Amino acid sequence: MPMPLCRRLISSSSRCAALTLALLVTSLLPVACDSGNTPSTGSPARTGEKAAKGAGLQVFASNAPLAYFAKRIGDAAVTVSVPPPVDIDPAFWQPTAEDIATMQAADLVILNGAGFEHWRSQVSLVERTVIETAEGFKAAWIETRDGVTHSHGTEGAHSHAGTAFTTWLDPDQAIEQARAIHARLAALLPDQATDLQARFMGLERDLRTLNGQFESAIGSSNGLPLVFSHPIYQYFIRRYELNGRSLHWEPEEMPSESELTAFAHLLKEHPAKWMVWEDEPGQAIRSKLRELGVECVVVAPASNMGPDWERWLERQIENATQFAKVFE
Repeated sequence: MPMPLCRRLISSSSRCAALTLALLVTSLLPVACDSGNTPSTGSPARTGEKAAKGAGLQVFASNAPLAYFAKRIGDAAVTVSVPPPVDIDPAFWQPTAEDIATMQAADLVILNGAGFEHWRSQVSLVERTVIETAEGFKAAWIETRDGVTHSHGTEGAHSHAGTAFTTWLDPDQAIEQARAIHARLAALLPDQATDLQARFMGLERDLRTLNGQFESAIGSSNGLPLVFSHPIYQYFIRRYELNGRSLHWEPEEMPSESELTAFAHLLKEHPAKWMVWEDEPGQAIRSKLRELGVECVVVAPASNMGPDWERWLERQIENATQFAKVFE
């Protein structure tokens, strides 16, 4: 099952310890510095030679959508790894020393940007191998004012204040992120430019089709009141001009009585009949919401799909199919 955002946060103390260790190790690794005397693993000559020999470019991706884009475009010319464990939200993942070594040795390090990789400024990488895919539409990033700090169970506390980072939930932005990956792969693999272009165009068509599915489902009903279980749908809401309000609920945790009371008050001014979740909520939660006249639907960002990340687009198509029920 896809891992919902914000479920598995590392505690502040363990996060700091891990980062300290990671930074210590990176200072000892010879590939940490991108000096003129150090061969760049991202140089076209070296990477092109590796691909020609069938080794494939070693590509690191910080989340499932980026990994999917890289594989769709690069195909057999790339070997893609997505280090965050399946039970960790990549947006709150802390790389270990081993993970950092993997990134430093990669031919291409694909990051989301927009604040998704909170560890970025504290880890030394070979800069010529790094691409931040959302940088090209930085002017369109959404800054959030939601500074509420909350925690889930015994896990660490966090806030959603700052830059909204689930950029790929807007298919148009997902296309731009894929385009950035295609441009870098084309530079690294000039002999495969035609095939790379054809595969990128196929991916772009699929993402435009996905966008069309959401548009067709919503139609002219975008003013319908909706509630979102977590403040991670900012780009999705903006793209389809949805009338949404966001909570801080988790699919595996029954809301407290005070949260349910506040929700009932919210419904008086925002009479939503549907709540959008990042993962399947428990049956007890569904039952409680039905008592309030609200049904549940899942639209999963799918930033971490574990070993199933190559099904990322299928998961988004499922999202569009499920979301269509809201507007039937």
